Amino acid sequence: MMKPHLAIAALPLLLGGCGGEAPAAKTGGGPTEVAASGITEIVKSAAKGNPIPRDNLPDFVETYEGGRYGTSFFGSNEKRKSGTLLYTVAAAPADVVGFHMASMKRLRFEVAGPKKRVVRDRNETVIEGTAADGRSLTVVVIEQSPAEATVQMNYVVPLT
Repeated sequence: MMKPHLAIAALPLLLGGCGGEAPAAKTGGGPTEVAASGITEIVKSAAKGNPIPRDNLPDFVETYEGGRYGTSFFGSNEKRKSGTLLYTVAAAPADVVGFHMASMKRLRFEVAGPKKRVVRDRNETVIEGTAADGRSLTVVVIEQSPAEATVQMNYVVPLT
């Protein structure tokens, strides 16, 4: 089961990549505009078992088949748009890592990783990718059990 601290921890990273300040959360999941920072945040949540919505996700954010949507954050400013997607999948974490490595390479990202680490007694694998056009994608696969993984995907798309 996905831990709520993962989603909360991702928000400062996401907003730091946008160069803005964290906006106040709005209950109800609707859009919130923050005039001071120029960031529009859309926060979505769904019950366990719901499919992963593709709204606002760039084409290069591919997910492992059968993933269950956790949460997502999207933001933008005049220089870039970025976001974080969290989902859980009933699959061996090593298989999920292999899928994301192959996906990133196929989509012509230069891939660094995988880097393994232990965070709060959980094994995590981090894959970082950058593309020639300035896009970046970081995938963190968190082992929940030998047969389940939570995936955090952070992406940045430069605006031209």
